[in-house]
Amino acid sequence: MDRRAVIQSIGATAAMAAAPAALSQSRYPSKPITMVVAFGPGTGSDTVARMLAEPMRAALGVPVLIENRLGGSGIIGTEYVARAAPDGYTLTLGSSSSLGTTPVLNPTAKYRVERDFAFVGGVAKTDYLFFTHTLPGAPRTFAELVEQLKGGKGTFGSAGIGTITHLGTEVMLDRVGAKATHVPYKGSGAVVADVAAGHLLFACDSPAATQQLIRGGRLRPLASTGPKRLESLPELPTMIESGYPDFQVIAWWGIAAPTGTPPEAIRILGDALTKAVSSAEVRQKLSNIDIEPMLMDPPTFAAFVQKETPFWANFIKRTGIKLEM
Repeated sequence: MDRRAVIQSIGATAAMAAAPAALSQSRYPSKPITMVVAFGPGTGSDTVARMLAEPMRAALGVPVLIENRLGGSGIIGTEYVARAAPDGYTLTLGSSSSLGTTPVLNPTAKYRVERDFAFVGGVAKTDYLFFTHTLPGAPRTFAELVEQLKGGKGTFGSAGIGTITHLGTEVMLDRVGAKATHVPYKGSGAVVADVAAGHLLFACDSPAATQQLIRGGRLRPLASTGPKRLESLPELPTMIESGYPDFQVIAWWGIAAPTGTPPEAIRILGDALTKAVSSAEVRQKLSNIDIEPMLMDPPTFAAFVQKETPFWANFIKRTGIKLEM
């Protein structure tokens, strides 16, 4: 074999060896994916995200790491993802607050959902419930809560200004014709704990965030906010049954990535999400805390988010609620 042939042979061998490496570098995903939750540990968002992590890892072949970046009613964590590299490795499990009400209603939010995010898909939805503590003097029914509030006594907590836990309570107060002092927190966990301790009269949050303390006898649920009773609390009346036929508030979750994320990465993530939410294990876990699957493809989920926003914008405008931080 002459010198030229030897060189050509070496070059061909090197090219063949390099091809798998190049393919490996371009294959998605090739490293861990971070899913940011804009609220604290123990919240509904955190619970749902951790349910998805393992089945999505199984589908994607790389770890899915949950990172809590709380604060600013979900603004801090969500804005972090909006500014992250659009490479498919930083996602957010967004909610009805972080992707719905907050960026529209809170002037400190520097991100815009329609501009800054590419949707991966819808995940799940749930009703909320109003709850109080079980210490002496606490209301035992929703009617008793309203009576106390109309008597000029009452404080309520929320996961932050502009979150659904805040706005859902404001809608309730508007419907019953009462007022209460709002105490905003950086996440649901501290709110739930302070209601249980009697530092707050009541709050509104998801079954996922309150279930443990309800079962432990430290929280008393008063009414749920959806169209039908919760399976886990069949004795608990809905707001409709409590005399407010037009009252309905739900929470929802979906996954989003920064705008500019490659379509192929979105497709792969969407397939993994569908497999995760469709699995019997995840569906059972969701059912255990009264959360329903809400699988939606990117366009459907985008349209859903856009449709949800006007109700809250109109409510804020009519009531004059101030959302400045």
